[in-house]
Amino acid sequence: MPSHQRCAIVLGPPSAGRGKDIRFNQPSATGGYGEYKRASLHTISAGFRVPYELLTGDLSQVNYSSIRAGLVEFRRQIDAVQWQLFIPMFCAPVWRWFTEAAWAAGQIPSPIVPVEWSPPKFEAVDPQKDAMANLLSIRSGTMTLAEVIARQGRNPDAVLAEIAATNAKLGALGLVLDSDPRRVTKTGSAQTGDPATDPAANEPDTDDPGADADNDPAQADQQD
Repeated sequence: MPSHQRCAIVLGPPSAGRGKDIRFNQPSATGGYGEYKRASLHTISAGFRVPYELLTGDLSQVNYSSIRAGLVEFRRQIDAVQWQLFIPMFCAPVWRWFTEAAWAAGQIPSPIVPVEWSPPKFEAVDPQKDAMANLLSIRSGTMTLAEVIARQGRNPDAVLAEIAATNAKLGALGLVLDSDPRRVTKTGSAQTGDPATDPAANEPDTDDPGADADNDPAQADQQD
């Protein structure tokens, strides 16, 4: 490690008019200081359980896979802190005190008011891959749409109500957007059939003799 610079001030004798001589030392350059600092910061980040890249902002020695692996572990830790410490030990008591105060003031009929917690979402490292993973999870049934929306830090009921209102407005205006899966397929072509909006889907099949027999009162009387 380089030594600190030192300043030497030499005062002359009184008879010489108190002359001053300032001398600076010239320390020799030493290598390895950058590696030493990096190792020290790695030790600090490990102690705080924070990724080195987030602690220092140094992204010079990482790639996509390594930083994603580090962020996944860090976010898992933050998620545990949120749901096991912050929400039950801080948010829930504050909410309970607030509802009890509102009930005591006569503002609400009961001190027990249901509440749902939605922590802020984490920004995706690769939004496209995360969106495709959510889509596959919903289509495979391993996750629900409400669960995916909640992970984004939003209220599922509010988001679904907003989607329904937007679809109703688009339908009233006669607009069909490429983002509407009810009208457009994933490849961009129009949907061939929509049971929710196609009235012909609810009509009986005229080629099915069994359906005609069930709907024809004359044939029903003959069978009786």
